[in-house]
Amino acid sequence: MKKALACLATTLLLATPALSWAANRACVIEGSITFSGKTTQVKDCMEFAAGVPDDQIKGSCGGLAQMSAQLGGKPGKVSYLPQCPRPASGACKGLMGQPVDAYYYNLTADALQDKRKACETSSAQIKAGTWTNGQ
Repeated sequence: MKKALACLATTLLLATPALSWAANRACVIEGSITFSGKTTQVKDCMEFAAGVPDDQIKGSCGGLAQMSAQLGGKPGKVSYLPQCPRPASGACKGLMGQPVDAYYYNLTADALQDKRKACETSSAQIKAGTWTNGQ
């Protein structure tokens, strides 16, 4: 009996990280991007649909975090969460027709409009009621 309980406890402990990761369908990416001599602080979050594989989520989030490094800066910091924090400055549902929703934080009014235009010109839809400045 003790052996069976020990085996069950070990199995549960080994499964916990996998179960915890399975719940993390979103990633927050924070950092700064310098473009044309202007540095901008970035805090974005990508929330993936349930059918997106975990390795695709990790690859997409890691790739986005490396964008700044490709421009000569430091890679962004990635944090994984069950969902993106709410409220956000704005959100784009179905970003570029993909099974992912993008949430943006701490945007200026001009940056907010740029994100909204980019979202609307793709095959995505605006998430109703989330387009506010939020500052």
